[in-house]
Amino acid sequence: MGATDNLFIRIDDRFIHGQVTAAWTKKFNATSIWVVNDKIASNPALKQLQLVLAPPGIHVEVLKIEEAAAKVKNALNQHRILALFENPIDVLKFVESSGLKPSFVLLGQMGFKPGRVKIEKTFDINAEEHKALLKLLDMGVKLYYQQLPDFPPKPVDMEEKLRKLTF
Repeated sequence: MGATDNLFIRIDDRFIHGQVTAAWTKKFNATSIWVVNDKIASNPALKQLQLVLAPPGIHVEVLKIEEAAAKVKNALNQHRILALFENPIDVLKFVESSGLKPSFVLLGQMGFKPGRVKIEKTFDINAEEHKALLKLLDMGVKLYYQQLPDFPPKPVDMEEKLRKLTF
């Protein structure tokens, strides 16, 4: 068993919501959900909202990226962690700071904003996010687009798609 076998990273800018509570935690048999986001971890009201939305019986932590990177190795000895990130830039910071390389990252939801382009139905990226995804690919991290846990990841070669994309 590798160091990251108990770590599942999903990019979903909604963080804890119905799909996470009802399905993703069960899919990964997660015992802990980490919301990894500097803004939410620094705002008591937003942090409390994430804690309230958590499914019963699941350990939840809301952490800044550096906090998560510092404690993940020890936490993986006790928990199967579903880590939710807002965007690939934060995932890359976490991976570089923690020294752990996940085998894959699930691309779930990043809504449209000005400057972003759609790469899948619910996943839009800007130039900086594109750069972070390419760096994760260069590190050997596989990227899968999967909206719902009941359906397999979309059979799309995300690496080829991202490498052809230009901004």
